[in-house]
Amino acid sequence: MNEESLKQKEQEIQESKPLLKRVSHNYLPVTDLKRALEWYAKYLGLKQVLTTGRSEYSSILILGNGQWLFLLESKSNKNANFVTDHWEGEDYEMFSLTFETDDIIKLHDSLRKSGTHVESIVDHDGCGLQFKFKDLDGNKFNVWQDPDKN
Repeated sequence: MNEESLKQKEQEIQESKPLLKRVSHNYLPVTDLKRALEWYAKYLGLKQVLTTGRSEYSSILILGNGQWLFLLESKSNKNANFVTDHWEGEDYEMFSLTFETDDIIKLHDSLRKSGTHVESIVDHDGCGLQFKFKDLDGNKFNVWQDPDKN
């Protein structure tokens, strides 16, 4: 491929629109749907939209922006975390989702009362305030607040 063709190809890539628009919804494994629904409502303020038509063992919660979060009972008792050496050191248990909040202090206080694992709030300067927590099933999440709202 000559230099002219390469430049044209690079220009086409830069001008092309991604084929994926956004993340529509996420699926999380839980061991006890009823217990998880109560916890997500009480400590995260999420509302249950409906129990899916597929099963009484899955349900949809709605986030503040309208995005759906599916909770599904898992047969394997596994969570959505994974281990990596490429984030905060070796064998780091990585979270699968980062949630955004407008009131990180209130959320942090609520989660501390839940009795689950909650890390301290960290100020990442231009990236804003953040902290990590786990739900009842050990699913690890990150929470972020826009630095313009601190």
